[in-house]
This record gives sequence, structure tokens and C-alpha cells, in this order.
Amino acid sequence: MTAGRGIRLRARPPTRPLRVAILGGGMGGLACAHELAREGLRVTIYEAGDALGGKARSQYVPGSGTEGRSDCPGEHGFRFYPAFYRHVIASMREIHDGESPTGTVAGNLVPAPNAGVAIPGRGVVATPRKPRSVSDLRQAIAGIREVGGSPRELARYLAVHLKYLTSCDARRDGEIESQPWAGFIGADGGKYGDAFREVLLACTRTMVAMDAHRGSSRTVGRASSLLLADSFGDNEVDRTMMGPTTDCWLTPWHRQLEAWGVEVRFGHRVTRLELDGRRIARAWVADPTGASQPVEADAFVLAVPLDVAHRLITPELANADPSLERLAGCQPDQMTDWMVGAQFFLDRDVPLCEGHVIFLGSPWALTAISQAQFWNRGSRGMHRYGDGRLKGILSVDISACFTPDADGKRLVDGRSRADILDGILNQLVDGLDPATGRTLRAAVIGAHLDSELRVGPDGVSNAARLLVHPPGSWQVRPEAVLTIPNLFLAADYVRTAVDLASMEGANEAGRRAARGALESLGLDGSGVKLFSYAPLERHRFLRHVDRWLHGGNLPHLMDLPGHWGRGVATAVRRAQSGSLPSARGS
Repeated sequence: MTAGRGIRLRARPPTRPLRVAILGGGMGGLACAHELAREGLRVTIYEAGDALGGKARSQYVPGSGTEGRSDCPGEHGFRFYPAFYRHVIASMREIHDGESPTGTVAGNLVPAPNAGVAIPGRGVVATPRKPRSVSDLRQAIAGIREVGGSPRELARYLAVHLKYLTSCDARRDGEIESQPWAGFIGADGGKYGDAFREVLLACTRTMVAMDAHRGSSRTVGRASSLLLADSFGDNEVDRTMMGPTTDCWLTPWHRQLEAWGVEVRFGHRVTRLELDGRRIARAWVADPTGASQPVEADAFVLAVPLDVAHRLITPELANADPSLERLAGCQPDQMTDWMVGAQFFLDRDVPLCEGHVIFLGSPWALTAISQAQFWNRGSRGMHRYGDGRLKGILSVDISACFTPDADGKRLVDGRSRADILDGILNQLVDGLDPATGRTLRAAVIGAHLDSELRVGPDGVSNAARLLVHPPGSWQVRPEAVLTIPNLFLAADYVRTAVDLASMEGANEAGRRAARGALESLGLDGSGVKLFSYAPLERHRFLRHVDRWLHGGNLPHLMDLPGHWGRGVATAVRRAQSGSLPSARGS
């Protein structure tokens, strides 16, 4: 591919190539580099690690590949690409990959048509993500009943999403943002049976590390509503990769960026941003030897995780920008949580479900996907990895690392990586029917635990925590474009339309930073596409009604009957007690 559209100028052409320094090579930094390089700017990425992609990169097990095969691939967690993703897919369609069925990275996505719930002792109950026939609908209803729910409870849950979709922006940003998702859906109010309640709370695990009790209803409701809308749309609800993320996406992306002139410097960690008046004069990075080096550029893009960005905000930077001041005042530990990954390498495939599976009741909140059924397509497949025995991989996400199991043991209490992996495997086996559990345990020939975890004598630490959008965090999070004219933010904690700490959120943030950088340099940023999410903007009349209700300090239309009922009941009680004001005094 070539550099595409080229520079669109709003002023005279620059006398020298404009330079942009991107500090961080994760999803946000890569998306920003992609947009800027396509526009012809000179871009350098400074990445602290030895690979691009941040939490999305694959983690290969050293020495596990033999006879020309690649090492067995681990991941920070399985890859989940819902149909509502727009920014990520648009980038993928611009990245050439000769091994892809379509010639671009987007062709490496394959549908995962089912979703499953693993019930301890009984096995996996699978239902279609998108019912396409009466038979599919019957199967879905039967699956709901099998996990302990009822059509009435499902209708109540769907009604909550209708309330969200018909709420005005002010209500979403205010009262909905201020309460956790579990409270918004009534999961803590006895509105659902215990079994179905547990399923509903577990459903948030498929979307990064979102805890229904910690995540704000604005964010979780947004993602959950988009997923439900996908179920009735034209595209597949859920997709995954037909191979490791690095092979199928990041390596082709790196090649293309280099072809566009992007320079990547690995082992370079940003340590300081130097402010000169109202602008960033230079950034300072530590090179692989630890020596400090200045970086000068026309624009700087900070594309590092929340905890790193928080450490970099000096009092001078906070005073120079209100967004940075709010971010400096936050507590990263209160806004983030752990979600880590593990992979079990198998000498036979154990396909639990043609999609993602929630392990109901697992103390460490496990979700998993059997990957061979998606990888063994075309020239790709399990045969390319390991020592020749690899026939399957069960990729697992662990979202409750601080919750004790039946023996009182938490993941963070693990004494070694093998000890933690044993605990995960035991919970997987316990969550299946006995025969499948025995088959899975017997098939394991190796395992990988997320390399972001550090396990040592002092305990377990995590170098890659995730934003969990606690209530009120939207007001704290910054925009991609700051009042400091040559500094921009590109990370998953930045305010975006999708409002979700994910690859989609990071990609959108990177695009917003790229557009801001172009415009700050006197160039036209309109070629950087930003997408909206149509389901969130529908029901305009009802949202207009809710805007009027909200402006009058009244509840949502769906809550009005109860509101009036409570008002009448209060008036009756006051009348009975003689506490109503008299007409003369009113």
C-alpha cells in the first residue's frame, strides 16, 4: 500500500517535514501513527517494551516451537471483536496482509456464532448470538430456562436497555453515570431469581474487566445496548481472530507503518514531559541502557496506560490544562482492575462451544474460548506452532483476581505461575460436566500465564491493569485534545463516543489525537474518520421527551407510573397523619 490521500493543507506548505513523537506503541499509539503517517507526517513511536500492541500483543512461550514451527502463542486475553466496532475494523481494512482471505487484516476475522454458559457439573449450555430462525429463538429461550431464567426476567432485562436507549444525554451523563450497572438493572433489588441474576452479572465479563458492581451504568449500558442491537442487525454479533493477534494483525501493521516511513524505537520509555510556557518543549525518554535522551518534535502524543500517564503529570502540566488537572487528582487504583489471561495448550481439541463461554460460579470469574475451530482455516492453523502435538488452545480470561475460591485462595495469593495455572484449570474442570472436565485435564500438554503478571516472593503484581469506568469517572477522564496546543492523548481512558476501555476505544482516541495534531499544525484533519454508533442515537422523539422530563427534574418516562404512585401513596399517608398543609396555608 502507498501513503493514500496525502497532506491536505489549510496554510502554506511547511518548509520541512512535520514531526510527531508518539510516546507508547499500544492500540492508541498505533492508530494515531497510522492516521498521521498516511497523511505524510514524519512519525516516530517510542515504545517501552520490545513489541508493539500493548495489551493486545501475543505472548509467545520461549523455546516451545520446534522443527521450524513458531513458539506456542499466549495472549493477555482472548480477542473479542463485536459487530459494533467501527474504528478498529476501518483500520484493519487499510492494512495489507498477504495471508488473509481478503488481502487485508480484516479478512482474518471469523464469526463466533454462539455463546455459552458453563454450569458446574452439567456442562455448557450454548445459544445462538443472533437468532436467525424460529428454531434459533426456541433454542435461545430454552437456554435461558436451562440457566435458571424466565422469559419474564429476560423481558425485564431488555426493558432496562430500552430505558437506557430512550434516555437523553443529560440523564446518561448524570444520574445513569452516577450508579453502578448492577443497581441500574435491578440485580441487587430482588427483581431476578438468584440463578439468572448471576448470569446477568457475569455477562459483563465478556467486555473487558467490567464489574457490574463497579462499572458505571453509562458505560456498561452503552456497550450492552450496542451488543443487543448487534443481535438484531445484519452483521455477526461476535468475531475472533483466526490466529494469534500479533501474526494476524500487529506484524502486518508494523510492516505497513514502516513502509509509510514510521520509525519505531523499542526499549524507549517516556520519563518526563518538559513544559516551556504553554507548549511541550521536549519529552525525555530512557533508552535501553537507561540513559536519558531528549525528544523534540512539532507535536507529542502521549499513548501510555492510565497509571503511567498519572505519574507523568507534574504540577506544571496540571496547571496548564484542566483535563490533566482532573486526571492528576484521580486515584488509578480506584479506576482500574485486573483482567489477566491464560492459555492451555492441548494435544486434542476440546471445543466447548462455537464462541465464548462464561464459567458460571467460577470464583475467579473465568470466561474462555476454544480456538482451534477458528484457527484451522486456510494456510493458518495450530500446526504452525509448538512441537507438533498442538491440536487445540483453550484461551481464558480471569476477571476476579482478588476473590477467594472454595479453599479461600485468591489468584493474587499464588506462590508460583504453575500454582496459579493449576487453580485456573481446576475451576475450568469444575465448571464442566465430569466427562468433558476429565478430557480437558488429560489433553493439557502445556500452559501460559499472562506475562504482564509478576509472581515472586513478595506476591503477585500486574503491569497491565484496565480501566473499569467506576461511577463518576466520565467527569474525570480527559479529552484527546488538550489546551496545551502540541500535546495530545491516545489511550483507552480518553473520552470517546464508544466510551469503553477496549481496542475500539483506544483506536478512536488515537484518531481523535491524530485529527487534533493535524489541525494544530495547520493541516486539514477531516481525512481522519470518526464514527458514531447509530443504535445510541435512535428513538429521537422519546429522547426528546426525556430531555423535557429531565429538565423538569422528573424521572424517565418508564419510571413515571411508579413516581406518581409513590407521590399518591405519600399524600395518602400524610393525610392520614394530618400532616398535609391546609389549602389556606398552601
